Amino acid sequence: MPGGSNNEVSHTLWYHTRMRQMRVAQVLLTVGALATLATAQTSEPGWSFIYQKGEAPRFRTYIRITARNPDDTDDIKLTVRSTSKNTVVDITPEGSVVWEQLDEKAEATINGMTLPVPDDIKPVVVTFSSRGIVTKRVNPSADPADLTQKLVRVFGSLPVPPMGVKLGDTWETELPNPMLKNKQLKVRSTFVAKESVLGVECLKVQLTATFPYAYGLDESDYLQFNETYWLDAKTRQLIRASYTAKNALLPFPAKNVAAQALTSRIIEGQNETSDPDGEALLKAK
Repeated sequence: MPGGSNNEVSHTLWYHTRMRQMRVAQVLLTVGALATLATAQTSEPGWSFIYQKGEAPRFRTYIRITARNPDDTDDIKLTVRSTSKNTVVDITPEGSVVWEQLDEKAEATINGMTLPVPDDIKPVVVTFSSRGIVTKRVNPSADPADLTQKLVRVFGSLPVPPMGVKLGDTWETELPNPMLKNKQLKVRSTFVAKESVLGVECLKVQLTATFPYAYGLDESDYLQFNETYWLDAKTRQLIRASYTAKNALLPFPAKNVAAQALTSRIIEGQNETSDPDGEALLKAK
């Protein structure tokens, strides 16, 4: 810092590092939220779900984000482990599901250094429409300027098919682009298999979306989101989901941002303590 003493320089560097750590901790919890948003589905013919008020499934989530400093001076690696409880507080006559998502535990790091995690986390209230779209999300702990809060509504939406589907069928859903006023984006979903996951017979679905988050972007800079998720074949409740996002956003300057996440419902006798695939994700080079 021109004209500053060594102490002033040290204090300034410490302050900016600390502030970035706090913002990173918040975004990790925010990204973690997207991994457990879609715990319910709609009652459309052929894709109905069974859910009851008062149910409170728990989920374990692992997140790994890699990036580069804007000046290419260093790599950035962020990781998080978390568990959350999702309590259904209402099911409206129109078929919307409302639940409170509360993070019970979280551990976050940046380049191997432990990050402070807020100890006053409040529940996030989420509303899903009867079409499987996140129509409202209220996070009282979030920074109002955090743009990732808007994106979570897209990532948390798991659009249901407009009618009964069979293996191999694909459907497209148009959603508002939360980053660009009066713009839309398309989400493409495909029913790809029936598989057993964590001891539960599931329907496997792949979802993709590519869209701009700012005006004037080249297509190579669009946010590219891919998800594979497994729903209980009987209830359509979420059992497991794997996510990747290229050109994702962070609340501080960075480039070449890539995010990966794995979330699983915690099921007695299956995965009460940990998930080997999640641990492998965080340890990957």
